[in-house]
Amino acid sequence: MKMPCLAISSLLLCGCVDLGHVTRHPETTTGYLSGHRDAIEQCLEGVAAEQRLLLEADDPLPGGVDRFNLLNPQSEVVAWVEVAKFSQRQTSVQFYYAPDDPHLSRAVATMIAQCDNP
Repeated sequence: MKMPCLAISSLLLCGCVDLGHVTRHPETTTGYLSGHRDAIEQCLEGVAAEQRLLLEADDPLPGGVDRFNLLNPQSEVVAWVEVAKFSQRQTSVQFYYAPDDPHLSRAVATMIAQCDNP
């Protein structure tokens, strides 16, 4: 009796995750930027604002990875961003976003280009 109850509960909980505009199979773009993580994060926040987007901090991941949600003007999550130290002088930035959004794809490319060597 416990097993069917546990299985049903698990199925119900799995369906409760809100992905926002990020799909189950997101586009992934990674940039390796020259600069320290704090400077890169500040730059990403500024460039996001120029693109009419908001970079909002989320809970960090294990291993020293900072996570962010990228929000559109309607406060909807349109991308997930992970920022981590890659080497002594480089920071890796990984974006996850819907593959069918050309505006967001251009915004991500702009953020990567403008934040290399902030």
